[in-house]
Amino acid sequence: MPLLPVAVRGTGSVTGGRVVTSASLDELHGRPPGTTQAHSGVVSRPWVTPDQTSSTLATEAIQLALATAGAEPAQLDAVIVAAAVAEQPMPTTAMLTLGHLGLEGTNTVAFDVNASCLGFLAAFDVAALGIAAGRWRRVAVAAVDIASMGLDHTDLDSSALFGDGAGAVVLEPADDGQGILAIRWETFPSGSALCGIPAGGTRYNVSHPPERQSDYLFHMEGMGLTRLATRHLPRLVDATLADAGITAADVDVVVPHQASSLGMRYARERLGFAADAVVDILHDHGNQVSASLPTALDHAVRTGRLGPGRTALLLGTGAGVARAAMVLRT
Repeated sequence: MPLLPVAVRGTGSVTGGRVVTSASLDELHGRPPGTTQAHSGVVSRPWVTPDQTSSTLATEAIQLALATAGAEPAQLDAVIVAAAVAEQPMPTTAMLTLGHLGLEGTNTVAFDVNASCLGFLAAFDVAALGIAAGRWRRVAVAAVDIASMGLDHTDLDSSALFGDGAGAVVLEPADDGQGILAIRWETFPSGSALCGIPAGGTRYNVSHPPERQSDYLFHMEGMGLTRLATRHLPRLVDATLADAGITAADVDVVVPHQASSLGMRYARERLGFAADAVVDILHDHGNQVSASLPTALDHAVRTGRLGPGRTALLLGTGAGVARAAMVLRT
């Protein structure tokens, strides 16, 4: 019996309209050829064009998910958008997305969720709770980030990995057996300094600027973050599978946040699943922050790896540091 009986009726994903290769970044920033790809494992990544924003990307992803679900925007009870960095402080990216969807004067609920790279799982969980409670019948959940706008190219750790994009799902009440079978979170605020953007909020801003302009850009201590994020990760996975009443052999596909080449290798080699069960799109998408998970999920659906009656493990880590796992029966 699912913990939360909710069905994924449609998925969709879009990327930035400009493909940027690691070779071109080496040339642009005066690095020896091969440096960026060797450091990141990313051959190319999509970055936005000038006409693309977070809300336009989220809108396109939702429209694709709605088309797959055979539904229209006017049939949505709620639109939830996850982003590590919103399009603007206010109004919400979800509200802007609602406007692009043409939902004027409706009773559609619209709000944002921010749980860093785990925002999609958090928003999915909130939507599933609303559906299970009978509050909503059809919800669009999108995750979007435009990482290219905040990269510090003097630091390979903080710049080489990232791409831009959005992914979305349309959720509805489930048929028998479908839904979230289990979900677990673990949080470690002691790792908050390992990854983040210090300025741009209420602490440091144009009225009270930081000492360093680079504090407006993303920074990451890659090895320290990886060590804390992956520590005891197999135990979290085992506990989540036990909550779901299944074993690793029952999982058809593993959909991880595309954190890094090291993180993807860890997922393939250390978690007890067949290597070919793990969805890996890092090489041509990069780490798309909160959009990584739904984009990888959409990829699994579109390539036929995940379909009705199959079981997926969604897994990721986020700034803070947090890690989470969800077992989903589709």
